[in-house]
Amino acid sequence: MACIPPVPVLSLPANPNSNGNTPETLTLTTTEQWLVSSLSSSPTAVNLGALHALSLKTGLCRRDIVLSHLLLHFPSPSSSLLLLRSLCSPPDSPFPFNSLLSFFSRSSFHLHTLETYSILRSLSVPIDPSTLPPLLRSATLTSCIAAGFDAHALAFKTGLTDHLPIATALIRFYFALGRPALSRCIFDRCRNRDSVLWNTTIVGFIRCHEFDGARQLFDEMPPIDQNIASWNSMVDMYCNKMGDVEMARKVFDEMPKRDVVSWNAMISGYARVSDCNSARELFDNMPERDVLSWNALIACYVQNGFFAEALQLFREMQGFDEVMPNKVTVTAVLPACGHLGALDLGRWIHGYIKRQCIAIDLQMSTALIDMYGRCGCIEDARKVFNQARKKDTFLFSTMIEVLSMHGMADEVFSVFNYMINEGIEPNDITMVGLLKACAHQGLVEEGLRWFNTMEEELGLSPKLEHYGCIVDLIGRAGKLNEAYELILNMPMEPSPVLWSSLLNACKVHGDVELAEKVGRHLIELEPESCGNFVLMSNIYLTKRRWKDADSMRNLMKEKEIAKKPGCSSVEVRNRIYEFFAGDRNHPQCREIYEMLYWVAARLRYKPWRSWDLHEKGGDMKHKHALIHHSEKLALAFGLISTEEGTTIRIIKNLRICEDCHLFMKLASACFGRKVIVRDCHRFHHFIDGSCSCLDYW
Repeated sequence: MACIPPVPVLSLPANPNSNGNTPETLTLTTTEQWLVSSLSSSPTAVNLGALHALSLKTGLCRRDIVLSHLLLHFPSPSSSLLLLRSLCSPPDSPFPFNSLLSFFSRSSFHLHTLETYSILRSLSVPIDPSTLPPLLRSATLTSCIAAGFDAHALAFKTGLTDHLPIATALIRFYFALGRPALSRCIFDRCRNRDSVLWNTTIVGFIRCHEFDGARQLFDEMPPIDQNIASWNSMVDMYCNKMGDVEMARKVFDEMPKRDVVSWNAMISGYARVSDCNSARELFDNMPERDVLSWNALIACYVQNGFFAEALQLFREMQGFDEVMPNKVTVTAVLPACGHLGALDLGRWIHGYIKRQCIAIDLQMSTALIDMYGRCGCIEDARKVFNQARKKDTFLFSTMIEVLSMHGMADEVFSVFNYMINEGIEPNDITMVGLLKACAHQGLVEEGLRWFNTMEEELGLSPKLEHYGCIVDLIGRAGKLNEAYELILNMPMEPSPVLWSSLLNACKVHGDVELAEKVGRHLIELEPESCGNFVLMSNIYLTKRRWKDADSMRNLMKEKEIAKKPGCSSVEVRNRIYEFFAGDRNHPQCREIYEMLYWVAARLRYKPWRSWDLHEKGGDMKHKHALIHHSEKLALAFGLISTEEGTTIRIIKNLRICEDCHLFMKLASACFGRKVIVRDCHRFHHFIDGSCSCLDYW
């Protein structure tokens, strides 16, 4: 055996929690020093076994410092516990147990922490102030009531309940059990208190929803103990637990000092109450920002429908080298890409996820499928779905919803059958996607069969959304009276959406009598909705009832109800361009209109006949309105801004009209372009003069 130069005395750092039982300076023999030094240098398994054998042979394994190093360097928690159980006699002090308890608790081996404590108790090893805090932490995190109660009793018996780390751990334990009164009792009995004890008790009250208790304790807290964590707890309580943003802002403004956590909590609070302007104002005034600051504001924009602002903020974020988008960032941004049809940016984000090795879990896969599906790229959505290692109900439901939006009923049923075969239970969202697919393809019998048997076969009772799908399904198929009776006999109050669906079906099938009945009821339900008046006016127009159509338009003017403007967007070179009907604000306005008129001439375009009926006295305004619809402008811009053969993807906020639908079909054939239009109802894939909806929408 190689000899180590003798070192008669080894000095160890004092234990800050020690009560004096652990000596600060241990006198070691030469062999003992060599053992400690060898164990401290991360020995291999073979060397560890030899060192253990030497400690047993020399009897040094009974020395606290040697035993502590052996326990901490054994290859697994189980082997460390096995060594403890094999001790012929207990150690003289709790020092080895304290080391192991602390290590197991910090490493989240909480069950091993409890087992170590059990061995300590069985050997009647005395405890010191360092023994119980790690044990109580593991008991709290595992909800082990017996161990926590035993620790409390032992602390009381040994007079350690006033020791601050133990008192703090006990308070945290009882709050976790939902016993705030016991926690407060322990707090009140502490003669000496520090800021950690105060803050732990305040946070405990907040987590138990005892907000008055938290506020009372905060007000009682001595100013010397009030630190930034105390103030942040109160801001977070008012913002995210109580929803009282005004009170949160008052506390925020009173703070003597703020950190990034304070600002982030306040931004999240404004996000919860949909106050994006105040959130942005705070964000702009922050002295420093971290990734949580950016994530909070991006999520605020997305949750409140400000998708363009969310993407703009994400682009700004990329200009700061010190802040890197993380998993939360990209998960929040992907829905914004989907809603705006920002496919290029969505693909860039997907590539960023791969480059940064961000784990693509279920939530991420679901977000990617939804993004690709909403952007009209069903191929990439399929690829993400197929590559998902794990699939759950939400992932399947998202894929079904995406396929349904694209009118791919056969694939919807294929994915649904795959879901059932995998033993994954469908939910209400799954069935909405399934029924929508039936409605888009006119599969009346199939849709009714699933609607009538979903409770019996799947244990799902039909909800309002499912009734809405069926009304749409049978209404489009021309069974208007059946749809009307279904609405009247629903077990719940029908929503305006259901009535609107029936009214649209009346327009498609020309049933003015039922339309008038439904329209009157809709106007009573939603007197400020422009869509109902416009739809009724158009129904009258198709029947050449000019006076009735005018009366609807005049009624809108009297009520000062503005028609919702049609808006279409198209992505070109990673940027979203928006167009409104008759829009002339684009910098390339002249080129766009020249292209539009050239396309119309080449297609020999004439306005759709049912929309060309209401012409009075050569009113040129009405004659030119149709050709200036927003989706036609978006198409013209796409043609002049992209290379030949490139797919043009257009997002429309309203349902595409018959005239634009025909225009897109003709243009796709004339220019050899695939045109994908997502309106408020579904996707239309225009290829070689035909549409994926088969003119059934």
